[in-house]
Amino acid sequence: MKKLILVIALGLAAIASVPAQAATATGQFDVTINLTSACKYVKTSDVVFNYTSFQAAAQAHTTAGGFTIQCTKTLPYTLALDSTSVTDDAVDLAYTLALSATGGTGNGNAQAYSVTGSMAAGQAGQCATAGGACSNTAATNKTRTLTITY
Repeated sequence: MKKLILVIALGLAAIASVPAQAATATGQFDVTINLTSACKYVKTSDVVFNYTSFQAAAQAHTTAGGFTIQCTKTLPYTLALDSTSVTDDAVDLAYTLALSATGGTGNGNAQAYSVTGSMAAGQAGQCATAGGACSNTAATNKTRTLTITY
């Protein structure tokens, strides 16, 4: 009887250790990605002028207007200002603006640019404070627009 139980146990162990045969099948599929390219503008500083009435020399900007453009990789873009020659309606001073570049190609990183400016010499300006400093905080035309076309 012991031999019979031993034979049965060994038989069951052999059956249990036989690996099961699994069937497999493979297939392929595509991954579709729909990317909408874009550019992003970030202002880093404003254009600032410090001007004294009737000064003898032209005045360059004290602080250039800084900004970054971040565009999709390999995406070409152009930059343009809404106006490059303006007379401020609060302090009555004329100035011109220019861009450090008129465009580029996106590389996925923020690319730095600047707006430079100049004011002609000999301008009177407009200020009701004797010897004081006036600013154009009340100007209705002090905001300029940068257009990024891509």
